[in-house]
Amino acid sequence: MLTPLDISKKEFTRAFRGYKCEEVDEFLEQVVRDYSQVLRENQELREKNRHLAEEMERFASLESTIKETLIVAQQTAEAIKRNAQQEAALITKEAEDRAREIQQQLEREVEKARAQLEELEARAKAFKAKFRAFLEAQLYLLEAEENQEGNCRGEGAEGEDALQEINT
Repeated sequence: MLTPLDISKKEFTRAFRGYKCEEVDEFLEQVVRDYSQVLRENQELREKNRHLAEEMERFASLESTIKETLIVAQQTAEAIKRNAQQEAALITKEAEDRAREIQQQLEREVEKARAQLEELEARAKAFKAKFRAFLEAQLYLLEAEENQEGNCRGEGAEGEDALQEINT
Protein backbone atom coordinates (compact mmCIF):
# COMPACT_ATOMS: atom_id res chain seq x y z
CA MET A 1 0.00 0.00 0.00
CA LEU A 2 1.30 3.44 -0.86
CA THR A 3 2.09 5.80 1.93
CA PRO A 4 2.02 9.60 1.75
CA LEU A 5 5.83 9.51 2.02
CA ASP A 6 6.06 7.22 -1.05
CA ILE A 7 3.95 9.66 -3.02
CA SER A 8 5.91 12.74 -1.94
CA LYS A 9 9.29 11.13 -2.74
CA LYS A 10 8.26 9.85 -6.15
CA GLU A 11 10.57 11.21 -8.84
CA PHE A 12 9.55 11.21 -12.48
CA THR A 13 12.09 11.12 -15.28
CA ARG A 14 12.28 14.27 -17.27
CA ALA A 15 11.66 14.14 -20.95
CA PHE A 16 11.71 16.64 -23.70
CA ARG A 17 8.36 18.36 -23.96
CA GLY A 18 7.10 16.60 -20.79
CA TYR A 19 4.75 17.93 -18.13
CA LYS A 20 5.53 21.08 -16.20
CA CYS A 21 7.42 20.10 -13.06
CA GLU A 22 5.65 22.71 -10.92
CA GLU A 23 2.22 21.41 -11.87
CA VAL A 24 3.22 17.78 -11.24
CA ASP A 25 4.77 18.71 -7.87
CA GLU A 26 1.72 20.74 -6.91
CA PHE A 27 -0.58 17.89 -7.88
CA LEU A 28 1.51 15.36 -5.95
CA GLU A 29 1.40 17.59 -2.86
CA GLN A 30 -2.39 17.72 -3.12
CA VAL A 31 -2.50 13.92 -3.55
CA VAL A 32 -0.26 13.50 -0.46
CA ARG A 33 -2.53 15.76 1.62
CA ASP A 34 -5.70 14.04 0.48
CA TYR A 35 -4.23 10.56 0.82
CA SER A 36 -2.96 11.38 4.33
CA GLN A 37 -6.41 12.58 5.31
CA VAL A 38 -8.04 9.45 3.90
CA LEU A 39 -5.58 7.25 5.81
CA ARG A 40 -6.27 9.14 9.06
CA GLU A 41 -10.01 8.90 8.55
CA ASN A 42 -9.70 5.20 7.72
CA GLN A 43 -7.71 4.59 10.93
CA GLU A 44 -10.22 6.58 12.98
CA LEU A 45 -13.10 4.61 11.49
CA ARG A 46 -11.36 1.32 12.19
CA GLU A 47 -10.79 2.36 15.80
CA LYS A 48 -14.39 3.50 16.12
CA ASN A 49 -15.57 0.22 14.57
CA ARG A 50 -13.46 -1.76 17.05
CA HIS A 51 -14.81 0.27 19.95
CA LEU A 52 -18.40 -0.21 18.78
CA ALA A 53 -17.85 -3.94 18.37
CA GLU A 54 -16.57 -4.11 21.95
CA GLU A 55 -19.59 -2.15 23.15
CA MET A 56 -21.94 -4.46 21.26
CA GLU A 57 -20.27 -7.48 22.84
CA ARG A 58 -20.59 -5.93 26.29
CA PHE A 59 -24.25 -5.07 25.71
CA ALA A 60 -24.95 -8.56 24.37
CA SER A 61 -23.45 -10.00 27.53
CA LEU A 62 -25.49 -7.64 29.68
CA GLU A 63 -28.63 -8.48 27.73
CA SER A 64 -27.97 -12.17 28.25
CA THR A 65 -27.55 -11.64 31.98
CA ILE A 66 -30.77 -9.65 32.20
CA LYS A 67 -32.65 -12.29 30.21
CA GLU A 68 -31.36 -15.02 32.49
CA THR A 69 -32.38 -12.99 35.52
CA LEU A 70 -35.85 -12.47 34.09
CA ILE A 71 -36.20 -16.19 33.37
CA VAL A 72 -35.20 -17.05 36.93
CA ALA A 73 -37.66 -14.47 38.26
CA GLN A 74 -40.46 -15.86 36.08
CA GLN A 75 -39.68 -19.41 37.18
CA THR A 76 -39.65 -18.33 40.81
CA ALA A 77 -42.96 -16.51 40.41
CA GLU A 78 -44.49 -19.55 38.70
CA ALA A 79 -43.19 -21.85 41.45
CA ILE A 80 -44.64 -19.58 44.12
CA LYS A 81 -47.94 -19.51 42.26
CA ARG A 82 -47.93 -23.30 41.79
CA ASN A 83 -47.12 -23.85 45.46
CA ALA A 84 -49.83 -21.41 46.47
CA GLN A 85 -52.33 -23.21 44.23
CA GLN A 86 -51.30 -26.61 45.60
CA GLU A 87 -51.50 -25.36 49.14
CA ALA A 88 -54.90 -23.78 48.49
CA ALA A 89 -56.15 -27.03 46.92
CA LEU A 90 -54.97 -29.03 49.93
CA ILE A 91 -56.59 -26.64 52.35
CA THR A 92 -59.82 -26.73 50.33
CA LYS A 93 -59.87 -30.56 50.34
CA GLU A 94 -59.27 -30.67 54.06
CA ALA A 95 -62.01 -28.11 54.56
CA GLU A 96 -64.47 -30.17 52.49
CA ASP A 97 -63.64 -33.33 54.49
CA ARG A 98 -64.12 -31.54 57.76
CA ALA A 99 -67.28 -29.81 56.52
CA ARG A 100 -69.02 -33.15 56.59
CA GLU A 101 -68.09 -33.50 60.22
CA ILE A 102 -68.18 -30.02 61.76
CA GLN A 103 -69.41 -26.82 60.09
CA GLN A 104 -67.60 -24.49 62.51
CA GLN A 105 -64.25 -26.13 61.92
CA LEU A 106 -64.75 -25.60 58.17
CA GLU A 107 -65.20 -21.87 58.64
CA ARG A 108 -61.95 -21.62 60.61
CA GLU A 109 -60.01 -23.54 57.95
CA VAL A 110 -61.38 -21.36 55.14
CA GLU A 111 -60.35 -18.26 57.08
CA LYS A 112 -56.88 -19.73 57.58
CA ALA A 113 -56.56 -20.46 53.84
CA ARG A 114 -57.54 -16.89 52.95
CA ALA A 115 -54.96 -15.47 55.32
CA GLN A 116 -52.25 -17.67 53.84
CA LEU A 117 -53.25 -16.71 50.31
CA GLU A 118 -53.13 -13.01 51.22
CA GLU A 119 -49.70 -13.52 52.77
CA LEU A 120 -48.46 -15.27 49.62
CA GLU A 121 -49.87 -12.51 47.45
CA ALA A 122 -48.18 -9.92 49.67
CA ARG A 123 -44.90 -11.81 49.35
CA ALA A 124 -45.25 -12.00 45.57
CA LYS A 125 -46.00 -8.26 45.43
CA ALA A 126 -42.98 -7.47 47.60
CA PHE A 127 -40.78 -9.71 45.47
CA LYS A 128 -41.92 -7.96 42.30
CA ALA A 129 -41.25 -4.54 43.82
CA LYS A 130 -37.74 -5.55 44.93
CA PHE A 131 -36.99 -7.07 41.53
CA ARG A 132 -38.21 -3.95 39.74
CA ALA A 133 -36.02 -1.79 41.99
CA PHE A 134 -33.08 -4.10 41.26
CA LEU A 135 -33.58 -3.76 37.49
CA GLU A 136 -33.94 0.01 37.77
CA ALA A 137 -30.71 0.16 39.78
CA GLN A 138 -28.94 -1.95 37.15
CA LEU A 139 -30.24 0.34 34.40
CA TYR A 140 -29.11 3.37 36.40
CA LEU A 141 -25.64 1.90 36.82
CA LEU A 142 -25.45 1.14 33.10
CA GLU A 143 -26.48 4.66 32.15
CA ALA A 144 -24.05 6.14 34.67
CA GLU A 145 -21.24 4.05 33.25
CA GLU A 146 -22.02 5.19 29.73
CA ASN A 147 -22.36 8.85 30.63
CA GLN A 148 -19.32 9.14 32.86
CA GLU A 149 -16.66 6.70 31.72
CA GLY A 150 -13.91 8.45 33.64
CA ASN A 151 -15.87 9.40 36.77
CA CYS A 152 -17.07 6.10 38.23
CA ARG A 153 -16.71 6.91 41.94
CA GLY A 154 -19.38 9.61 42.34
CA GLU A 155 -22.48 8.04 40.80
CA GLY A 156 -21.29 4.47 41.29
CA ALA A 157 -21.78 4.98 45.01
CA GLU A 158 -25.41 6.00 44.37
CA GLY A 159 -25.96 2.83 42.33
CA GLU A 160 -24.42 0.76 45.14
CA ASP A 161 -26.72 2.52 47.64
CA ALA A 162 -29.69 1.63 45.44
CA LEU A 163 -28.56 -2.02 45.32
CA GLN A 164 -28.04 -2.08 49.07
CA GLU A 165 -31.54 -0.64 49.55
CA ILE A 166 -32.95 -3.45 47.42
CA ASN A 167 -31.19 -6.10 49.49
CA THR A 168 -32.72 -4.80 52.72
